[in-house]
Amino acid sequence: MSLPRKVYLIYAPCIEEQLNKITDHPLIAEQSIQLCKVKLAELSSIHVHDTLNHALLWIEQKDYPQTLLFAEQKQVSLGFLPITDDPTSQFFNNLDLPNDFDACLAIALHEEPLQIDIIACNDEIVTNGVNLENQTTMAEFIGDSHEFTGLGKLKFQSKRFWHAFSLTPHPVTLVTDKGKTVATAITGMVLLDFHKSGPLTNLFSESISLRDKRISIALFAPQSILSYLQQSTALLASAQKKKQPQQIGYIRTAALTIKSPIDTHYLVNNTPVTTRELRLAILNDGIRVNAGDKFRDSQHFSDDKENVACEQLPQQDSRIKYLSTTLPFFSHALESDFKDLFLALKENARSSSTYVLLMILSVLLASLGLFLNSPSVVIGAMVLAPLMAPIISLSMGLLRSDPNLSGRAFATLLTGMLIALSLSALMAYLLPFQEITNEIEGRLHPSTLDLLVAILSGVAGAFGNARENIAKSLPGVAIAVALVPPLCVSGIGIGWLNFEVFYGAMLLFLTNLTGIIMAAGLSFMVIGYAPFSRAKKGIALSVFMVTVISVPLFLSFSDMQKIAAVKKQLMSQNYQIGGYPQQLRNIKVRLGSPLKISADLISTRMPRPGMLVAFEQQLANTLKQPVAIDFSVRLVTDNYFRPTVKSPNSDAKKVFPVK
Repeated sequence: MSLPRKVYLIYAPCIEEQLNKITDHPLIAEQSIQLCKVKLAELSSIHVHDTLNHALLWIEQKDYPQTLLFAEQKQVSLGFLPITDDPTSQFFNNLDLPNDFDACLAIALHEEPLQIDIIACNDEIVTNGVNLENQTTMAEFIGDSHEFTGLGKLKFQSKRFWHAFSLTPHPVTLVTDKGKTVATAITGMVLLDFHKSGPLTNLFSESISLRDKRISIALFAPQSILSYLQQSTALLASAQKKKQPQQIGYIRTAALTIKSPIDTHYLVNNTPVTTRELRLAILNDGIRVNAGDKFRDSQHFSDDKENVACEQLPQQDSRIKYLSTTLPFFSHALESDFKDLFLALKENARSSSTYVLLMILSVLLASLGLFLNSPSVVIGAMVLAPLMAPIISLSMGLLRSDPNLSGRAFATLLTGMLIALSLSALMAYLLPFQEITNEIEGRLHPSTLDLLVAILSGVAGAFGNARENIAKSLPGVAIAVALVPPLCVSGIGIGWLNFEVFYGAMLLFLTNLTGIIMAAGLSFMVIGYAPFSRAKKGIALSVFMVTVISVPLFLSFSDMQKIAAVKKQLMSQNYQIGGYPQQLRNIKVRLGSPLKISADLISTRMPRPGMLVAFEQQLANTLKQPVAIDFSVRLVTDNYFRPTVKSPNSDAKKVFPVK
């Protein structure tokens, strides 16, 4: 007969009256286990030897740290039992232990415990995590994803939004076990070893283990409120692709020291700790524990390499200093970050011989296209025109309050405008006709819709200059915004001494100009090329210019609505003048008194004398205002006005006479 297996039972005072729940448990009798009961306060009485080296812990989980340290020193293996209503720790959950007492006892009595690492933080054993204080709204990244669904997720996101405005980056210096040093500023950090799920754990799952003598730390460093709010979606997507997102750092090392020049508030085992130096390290030997099958299967020894992936964190002294106060709403790029872009914008702001040559060619090409009423020729001039470059430079100069850049860009822009106006005016003066083609007509009545096109083009232009991967889209932007054609139409107005043509086209050009400047400036600010404190004067100026130019545009848009309403009313009716039907098609309306209407008159008969006068009077009565008509007559057969009826047996349309 085999001797009974001896096992220590370390218990808390709060469950002393429940000891019979385990002493009388069937598993104890089935496995011939002899329990040696020890109170938590009497740990020092435990003596470990070959036949007594395992203990069952039936204590409150807040007391786990001291017990784990004792187990590490005495080399005793542990099995864990839950206490009803006792909050479970990250350590307990990570071991994949059930809350059911019977199931947990079966695991705790297993005879093949697993060797795991024990992590200490400032000489305290970690069982409930280490992170910066006041980062509860980052729980989405480290907790179970099912906790953030439905209404709960909506409440969480609302809390997270308002929390973003109180975030303060902490300047820290990180020193790894092998001496690698990283100076940065962080808004959050978390020890990943005790988190079994969540986007961050999934992202670095291949290198996180409690059996590799390494700790894994994730660091948060959003450089603006906007990037912080975007971090959730980006992190979830990156976790699926196993790609480290921007503004997230990761360190895997045997020991990590976090130093700060100011008092920094942490949570160690959910207890506030204020210090200027925090040290995390793996205790030498670790402990043996009984854990669930999922934990056993997931833990593996990958390698002992130290990994410091902090390239995404701010590391320049100037940036860390800039982030030492409240987090800005938009990211701020340092001059070193956009040196190449700034040099390119300075180059674009200069008026060179190439710029002048391209301007001359594009103006001549656009003017010919306008006179020939050729859209393809006009589009070619749009692509060729170099005006977009100095406008984007002017936008950056205004944004950063840089008088040299904005002054040069404005001078270059003015040079291009003078070339366009003078050449197109000269061509209009020399050519022996003054016909307003459709291409010219289309640029005489700008509205708020044209301003919207300009704003979108300005955004695209700014991003095209800031991001090399979308720079190839800039010809499309040039076509969309069309800077040179309206300038040429203005010049044609000068050559014809036609103020209406000059004013309408110049208004379109100024609409495009101010819209691009404002939108590009705002885009550069969002990207981070100027803080709001520096950009507010330039932004205010560009918004003022757009506001001024919007007044005539809104009036023009209102006129467009009136014209559309008149066209709809006229086209929806059939007329009976002189005893036979008529319709109006291809209607053009010019507001004024009288209202001028040009259209094709669809009729089966040539109008008799006096009939147009009667038609004009009928339209005046319909529209309730004086009108003047200019009709081109199109003769059709009587069948044109007969209803089209669809045959029930055929998809073809047949015309049936109306009796």
